Amino acid sequence: FAVVIGVADIFGVDPWKSFWSNFERMEGYITTIHLLMYFLVVSAVMNAEKIWKRFLEWSVWSSLAMSAYCLFQLAGVFQINQGGVRVDGLFGNATYLAIYMVFNVFFALILIFRDSVVWKRVVYGVIGFLDLVILYYTATRGSILGLIGGLLLAALLIALFDKKERRLRIVAGSIIGVIAVLVLGFIAVRNTSFVAKSPVLQRFATLSFSDSETVARTYIWTMAIKGWEERPILGWGQENFNYIFNKFYDPRMYSQEQWFDHAHNAVLDWLDNGGVIGLLAYLSLFGAALYLLWKKSNDMSFTEKSLFTGLGAAYFFHNLFVFDNIVSYILFVSLLGYLHFKSTRLAAPIAADAEALTDSDMRMAVPVAIVILVFVIYFFNWRGYETNVALIQGLRASSAQPVDAQAALDGFEKALSYDTLGRPEVVERLVEAAPVMNGSSVSIDIRQKYFDMAQAAINEQLTRFPGDARYEAFAGTFFADYGDAADAEIHLKNAIALSPKKQSLMYQLGNFYESTKQYDKALTVFKQAYDLDHEDTDAANYYAVALVYAGQQAAAKQFLASAGLDTSMTSDQFVQAYAALGEWSTVETILKARIAANPNDLASRQNLAAAYYQSGDKADAVKTIQDMEQIDPADKAQLDAVIQQIQASK
Repeated sequence: FAVVIGVADIFGVDPWKSFWSNFERMEGYITTIHLLMYFLVVSAVMNAEKIWKRFLEWSVWSSLAMSAYCLFQLAGVFQINQGGVRVDGLFGNATYLAIYMVFNVFFALILIFRDSVVWKRVVYGVIGFLDLVILYYTATRGSILGLIGGLLLAALLIALFDKKERRLRIVAGSIIGVIAVLVLGFIAVRNTSFVAKSPVLQRFATLSFSDSETVARTYIWTMAIKGWEERPILGWGQENFNYIFNKFYDPRMYSQEQWFDHAHNAVLDWLDNGGVIGLLAYLSLFGAALYLLWKKSNDMSFTEKSLFTGLGAAYFFHNLFVFDNIVSYILFVSLLGYLHFKSTRLAAPIAADAEALTDSDMRMAVPVAIVILVFVIYFFNWRGYETNVALIQGLRASSAQPVDAQAALDGFEKALSYDTLGRPEVVERLVEAAPVMNGSSVSIDIRQKYFDMAQAAINEQLTRFPGDARYEAFAGTFFADYGDAADAEIHLKNAIALSPKKQSLMYQLGNFYESTKQYDKALTVFKQAYDLDHEDTDAANYYAVALVYAGQQAAAKQFLASAGLDTSMTSDQFVQAYAALGEWSTVETILKARIAANPNDLASRQNLAAAYYQSGDKADAVKTIQDMEQIDPADKAQLDAVIQQIQASK
């Protein structure tokens, strides 16, 4: 598997990205190599049954600590990192936590059947049940359904084929019955108010082929298959799904995430990463594991084999709806290492009659190993870590109040200097911080240095990653922020050329045209975006606003009516358009209506004062600000200063 994927990465679209990945995913070939090394070390060093039992025990006890943390999240003591109600522990993602709990529920069951001490069985049962509860509150449907299916498969194997343990066959049959009752019972009550009031149960109740998440998955999977058809043998290389997503983007994805970097299906991910050869290599991991488990692990009980099979099935089913991550990778590779141990422990050692290493051999090998280790850690681990530290330094300094411009500049420069894992994120953050670093509070010298550094980094990024719509869009944003309209337009057009059906890129270009008063071009772009999918209400509103900018207000209202949308044209987008066109009376009418509906709307009062001032009505502007002081006296001093500026202006 590692060899095939390595070749696929070398001949893929972007070998650099395939090797390093990024901070968000932490995958790439460097992770594949780490996992391979981990497998080799685990298989060689953990060479006794008691060591593997300790591994399972420590994993289960660790899951108890994680479950306890999650209980505090449910109680509101600790924050749920993702927000919402789906607990995520310390993983930062409910899906990552879910598959971790699936593994440990099975580990707890294996320890229950393996251990003869009653109190230990009880403890493992309690921990496994608590892990099951936390799994439920992750609301991760693929993992929960995978667990149910894995338990059902294990129970069926025991009930049908375990000829030695009659008692276990009865237990397995009972488990099958309980699962059947629970599933049928849920189907029966799925439309009740009890289910509707539970965010977790509601996610399962709404599970259907028309569910928004399911529909989005089918769109992405279709794109993934189209990508594979273009490069069927060795695929695109790891971490290059974004090229597929942009090239084959389905306009019906307009309401979903706009920069998918995985197919959300491990099978399709590896089909795109390594082509049909890579997918076969990936599937062979499961095939080899099953073969070793059932044919070579002669000292393992039928019950354990069934539970490990159920675990593999649960994990595989989970992977049909998500992409894998380092948490589940480590647990899966650990499982492969254990199966290797169980299938070879009774066999004769490889090269058993080979000559043993001498002290002289060891004295030569150890220094070489240390040098290699230091080299690998520094170039492949430490530099990436330092990039992250420097990037965080730059982000903190640029978001401080007031901005610490020199520290931000130093942090970003240092992060770029390592030129390793995380470089794409550094460039993206440079673009995001540009408006702050170009602010009036930053000295001209630092502003110029920041621009030069960021421009060079962006151009280098475009050279290294040609054909990436995401970086072209970032470049367009950067140059637009600095007033370089010519380069901004070039890069935004390049982004659309690389992803010609993505509405969000067209919105970016259209907004750019509106900001530079190229209203006819904006109208053309927004019409193109709307024509991609008439169900996209955002595209419809953008197009209507573009009609207003183009001086076609009657046409805008007629269009909104034909699209079945609100024809009042009083949203912020329309207000901005009227303001840009200098139609202050219209702006004032809209804002007055908002204030009448909500007298405490300070934002609308502030905008109304600005509209009065722009139209030359300083008296009403002052009166509006004085009304604001009556509503919120805490800002009186600041508002008085604004009044003085208005009165002193000519």
